[in-house]
Amino acid sequence: MQIYVILLRAVNVSGKNIIKMAELKALLQKHYNNVQTYIQSGNIILQTDQDKQFVKSHIYALIKEHLQLDIEVFVLTADELSLIIRDNPFDVDLAFNNVYITLLDQKPDEEIIRQFDELDLGDEKYWIQGDVLYFYLPKGMANSKLSNPFIERKLKVKGTGRNLNTMHKLLDLVK
Repeated sequence: MQIYVILLRAVNVSGKNIIKMAELKALLQKHYNNVQTYIQSGNIILQTDQDKQFVKSHIYALIKEHLQLDIEVFVLTADELSLIIRDNPFDVDLAFNNVYITLLDQKPDEEIIRQFDELDLGDEKYWIQGDVLYFYLPKGMANSKLSNPFIERKLKVKGTGRNLNTMHKLLDLVK
């Protein structure tokens, strides 16, 4: 059986896309094994014999049908999550709550990345590696230019991000 980490996009943010994790867990337990949720931002760990694409489309359909929400679903294996964390380009001594990892639904176009590179982000730093965007926000997310809507609009992708604390906790939960 494969263990997957599921990250839902824009759940329980600013009073939108409200999903009670207990309700979601109960729904998923009807279809998957060892379902766990972590905090209220749409982080799920589960086990199944199904492949990633099936899990992604099935969870999307379950949420759409049972919760009437159109939520983007990102699915990682434990190994993929481990590699993403390992490949973090920022100094390991930086505060984990100021380092973010955003999974993108596709690798951004090279020309769009070049335009993104020209933006003035002040002291905020980022690194795009394939379909993963790493970024460091020294002043935190609250006053950041690199919000998820900004990233999606500028890179012309859909994405969901978590701080490095959350990503490490999810990795701990799958081990």
